[in-house]
Amino acid sequence: MRQTENLVRQRLALTTTQRKQSVKAIAEGKIELAEPDSRRAQRYAFQRMLERTAIIGPEADFLPTGFLLQGAERAKAVALVREDGVPKGTGFLTGAGLFVTCFHVLPDRQRAAGYSVEFGYWLNEQDNSAATAIYSLDADSFWLTSPEDELDCTLVALGEQRTGAADAALPGQIMLSDRPDKHRLGMAVNILQHPAGAAQQVALRDNYLLARGEEGSAAANVLHYTADTEEGSSGAPVFNDSWELVALHHGAAQDESGTLINEGIRVSALVDWLKAEAVKLEPLARQRLIAALRGERALTLTELARAAPDANYANRNGYQADFLTDHAVPLAQILTPRAAEIAPLRSGATGTEAILDYQNFSLALCAERRIAFLTATNIDGARYININRDSGQPSLLAEGDSWYEDSRIDSRYYLVQSFYREFSRWFDRGHLTRRSDPTWGTPQEAIRANKDTFHFTNCSPQHFRFNQSLQYWQGVERYILEYGVLQSKKQITVLTGPVLDDQWRQYGEAKVPLMYWKVVLRIGNEGEPQATALLVSQANLLDEPRRVIATAQQDKVPQVDEFRITVSGLESLTGLDFSAFRAWDSWQPSPGVRADPLPAALIMSWRDLL
Repeated sequence: MRQTENLVRQRLALTTTQRKQSVKAIAEGKIELAEPDSRRAQRYAFQRMLERTAIIGPEADFLPTGFLLQGAERAKAVALVREDGVPKGTGFLTGAGLFVTCFHVLPDRQRAAGYSVEFGYWLNEQDNSAATAIYSLDADSFWLTSPEDELDCTLVALGEQRTGAADAALPGQIMLSDRPDKHRLGMAVNILQHPAGAAQQVALRDNYLLARGEEGSAAANVLHYTADTEEGSSGAPVFNDSWELVALHHGAAQDESGTLINEGIRVSALVDWLKAEAVKLEPLARQRLIAALRGERALTLTELARAAPDANYANRNGYQADFLTDHAVPLAQILTPRAAEIAPLRSGATGTEAILDYQNFSLALCAERRIAFLTATNIDGARYININRDSGQPSLLAEGDSWYEDSRIDSRYYLVQSFYREFSRWFDRGHLTRRSDPTWGTPQEAIRANKDTFHFTNCSPQHFRFNQSLQYWQGVERYILEYGVLQSKKQITVLTGPVLDDQWRQYGEAKVPLMYWKVVLRIGNEGEPQATALLVSQANLLDEPRRVIATAQQDKVPQVDEFRITVSGLESLTGLDFSAFRAWDSWQPSPGVRADPLPAALIMSWRDLL
């Protein structure tokens, strides 16, 4: 803090005359004389007139009740900043989910991972602490700073929520504006802060704006004011009586008379800096900063879940071939034997370059059959987040079955809603990568992954009874991941797809596959890689049209048989290259198992999967 104090003291020397004039005007009750810039004073007075229903005297010392309500709303955006649990200062949320504090509070991008920000930390009317929400900071998504001896400011993306109600909305936000009518000398200032790391405090009255640094001077970007602050108040927002942001508080020092004077960075200077920096940023960061300056909100988790999938597909990580450490399974290699059949992308990519990446999974489409050859999904059990089908939110928000097209590829290469509408008597829109499999990472990433599974590119025509009654087929990932013979919460990879061979049933212009397959890849308890291959058929169900089944008849519903199959057998059936994991097969058939069309064994219990 010594450097900040020295900077403030140097700049105070440049505003001595102005501060003395303001103090004299305030003491004599002639506040209107504090502002030497008459045009600024007029603009400020007019803005105040628009906001008040009545004005008594030049500067009435009472305010409408709405003043308190507005202040309470702004308080929601102010947070206590900690590093490794130790209070460091104050900050606030602005537009587009960007968090603002002082550079000297958060100076290092690498250290940001150890920071947290706590919203709602104040004492209620019973003098008890209310429920709070703690968030991490995400310097990888956005990071921008101005050094302490310049604007002393850091902007960083708000990260994932660590504590607090999962369905709570994001904190409020405070607008950044360079409008010239937000302040005049002699006016009161209001500061929301966490002095010394304490519960949120508000400094309301007897706080006056005394000086504004002259243009062209070393103090051009600062305001000087009186107010009660302490170490820990750095990064606090400074407001006028309309609760408009006028400065970022960053320090205090004694003036020539020994009086403690506060200094804040003018918000107009911050906005000028941000506008200049925006043109230098990468496109995604620039877009986010512009959204912040426009005052656009970051979406809440609820709103993210209800929105269409993010059409900026460049932010998807896709399937990772080396997800199982030391045992790479390249997706392009698997697809190589049928690369010529892969549907091209609008970008011009063809063959194994035409793989579509989504959040935590990827796929490639068969142009002729209009269905994916396979989807490849990474699942991280340690970072898994359950997404409720009815709500779309983490932790068990509604996300109904809304399906979406992918703008990266022409829709003629995959079956869309018109097919499923025409043949709804027989088929459901069946997921290949299950909606619950790729939902891991941060809550935002899990929601993105969940929504990505609702692309028609990940959809396949599955008989309604087939889609709704596959016990072992649908559950093998979760069983192996969470309850298998190995340690729980590990990493697995799931490959799944239709058997696109010469066995199919014609529906309109589509050749509907009769069988589907799945391979689950994992690392055993001795460090050895293992593969479990499954095969299931819907052929015997396709003659049954959809109908309502009475509850009493549920027990008579036929179950769909599911089979273990060798990896090599599945490889020959699909025409794909499984050489990367062919030797990992965890099952070898006994001589008497069913061999039509390939060696396979009916699954009778969960134990048969291991």
